Amino acid sequence: MAGLALSVSPGFVLLAAAVYFLGGAGALAAMGAAALAHELGHLAAMFLADAHVRGVHLTAAGPVIDYSGALSAREEMGIVAAGPVAGLLFAALCFVTDVPFLIYTGAIALLAALFNLLPALPMDGGRLAQYALETVMSSRAADAVLRILGTACALGVLATGIYIRSAAAAAAGIWMGLLANFPDLR
Repeated sequence: MAGLALSVSPGFVLLAAAVYFLGGAGALAAMGAAALAHELGHLAAMFLADAHVRGVHLTAAGPVIDYSGALSAREEMGIVAAGPVAGLLFAALCFVTDVPFLIYTGAIALLAALFNLLPALPMDGGRLAQYALETVMSSRAADAVLRILGTACALGVLATGIYIRSAAAAAAGIWMGLLANFPDLR
């Protein structure tokens, strides 16, 4: 692991603090376990595609693995999709236990995986949508569509949070809206 770059942005510290503030230490631990399972999915797909990991960046959007390699669009999409798939598998494994904390962690992992699949950048669903859109339109047009989709998703998550009276869901909607519309925050 020599030469592997690691960086932590102030946005990541703010994200971790918000998770702790809204859910406590248990939520932070569950979210950390879910994020680890998710990132291990990406890493497994990178290994299979012979990609080379250059670094890990902890950002306002969560962990981001920087990698390189001569990869096809199909391999890139497989790497992107592998994170949410691993998160869903991790959630399923947690649900088959009788351990309350693991069941809670499974619920967090399930919600995180589904949230991550929404078509909003910088999340994996947004990246998958970007690959698909760029096959039929210019990058600039795809970015405009993704900004609209990201804003719509953010408003939907915010409205859901307000409707179900969940400060965490409402905060996630606001966070998503900021990340979708202000790329420099990512």
